Amino acid sequence: MRLVAGLLLMVAAALVQVTWAAQLEIAGAFANLVLIAVVGLTWTQGVRAGLLWACAGGILLDLNAPGPLGPHALALLAGAYATGFWARNLDRESPFHPVAAVVVSTILYSLVLIGADDALGLPIPPFRTAVQLTLAASLYNAALMPLALMALRRVTGGLHWEQTAA
Repeated sequence: MRLVAGLLLMVAAALVQVTWAAQLEIAGAFANLVLIAVVGLTWTQGVRAGLLWACAGGILLDLNAPGPLGPHALALLAGAYATGFWARNLDRESPFHPVAAVVVSTILYSLVLIGADDALGLPIPPFRTAVQLTLAASLYNAALMPLALMALRRVTGGLHWEQTAA
């Protein structure tokens, strides 16, 4: 059941992101709903679940992007790994930490995508534009993270993956 719910969440987040989210841009950036979902799932269910959903969400985003499969998945994996490290070593109940984790994950996500696009010979934005968009997306994602985390905790009953797997 948890697998089906996670898959539905990833598909919904990816569909909303590639259809409606671009219409709700602020300062040229829009919320990365898949990244927010991955960070939230990593925070509530653990790093293994987060890495799984990062791969799934990344492939869904890659299917809608120009270029080969993999860059979005790799970028989401970097965010999930950083979030998992953060969640293992800090207080999971603090409202500040998941918000900070999504900011760091957004920066990592952007850096990995820009690096992958450059390595693949795809166009990349000028440095100044990339910094502005990354900062705007970080703030946007940070503003949405508490709502996403609250919803995920309600759905999962506040249980962490490691607690339910034992």
